[in-house]
Amino acid sequence: MLWPSPASIRSYQGKETTMRVFPSILVAAIGCSLIACAPAEAPPDERTPPPGDPAEAAVPDAAAAVTPRVIHYDCEGTPVDATFDGGDRATVQVDGTTLAMQTEPAASGAKYVDGTGNVLWTRGAHDALLMRPDQPDRSCTGHPADAE
Repeated sequence: MLWPSPASIRSYQGKETTMRVFPSILVAAIGCSLIACAPAEAPPDERTPPPGDPAEAAVPDAAAAVTPRVIHYDCEGTPVDATFDGGDRATVQVDGTTLAMQTEPAASGAKYVDGTGNVLWTRGAHDALLMRPDQPDRSCTGHPADAE
């Protein structure tokens, strides 16, 4: 017999379908079992006091704990002192002028701008670019004030 009979083909096709469906059912059953075993709610963190607890008042605000970071830059011969508040503001002193700056979205680094077109764009921990209206852009290299 060269060709299989129609009855044997139907028998083989049924086994193939069963073999394809069985792993799917097995995976679904295991997934449901794991979901049923998971806790419905995470247990409370013992370190976090409940709301209204007097211990909550003793925890300092994270924003209040941030100390400003001062960087002294040399911008191609122009000294620049920048004080970063740890948030979205910086105070920059250049050529006897104090500039109050805020962050602006940037592709990389942190970009601080003021309303008059001055920009201090930091790159990494110690490099920056100083851009001022009517002056050439200057590359800056800095070091923390406490490193002196």
